[in-house]
Amino acid sequence: MLSVLVNGLTWTSGPETEAIGLAYLTHPHPLIRGWVSELLDREEGVLRPGGLAAVLALARDPDPGVRERTCTWLWHYKGCEPEIGDLLVELTHDERQPTRAYAVAALALRDDPRCVAAEHRIGPLQPGTDADALPLTAVWWCQRRHQEQKEHG
Repeated sequence: MLSVLVNGLTWTSGPETEAIGLAYLTHPHPLIRGWVSELLDREEGVLRPGGLAAVLALARDPDPGVRERTCTWLWHYKGCEPEIGDLLVELTHDERQPTRAYAVAALALRDDPRCVAAEHRIGPLQPGTDADALPLTAVWWCQRRHQEQKEHG
């Protein structure tokens, strides 16, 4: 029941919602912890200090599902905190292929050149993986943007 309630809160935003999310940061059930990143308030695309600390903790959570969900959230996050870039590099070593793929893609979307070296860590797609669901072209687009900047800049 708590999971349904926390999920419902993801449709709201603001400091009150974030405070509720942060209260569940150390909840014993990984399903509940997995929702916390969705409850973080982003003022003008930037995390508040408590939110940044929460994302760093969630991305290092012992549960691979929590890490994967947080990494997917980071793929959509547009902030430019250097800690996030370093965290994404860490996640390119995760045990789960989707987590590694989203971490590499998030680095590419941030125009972080470390995405190129990390791309090989995604590895060959596991049987049954929906290739369309993984952001596998992000590094190519990043390299193309950099090449165009060199040519025109």
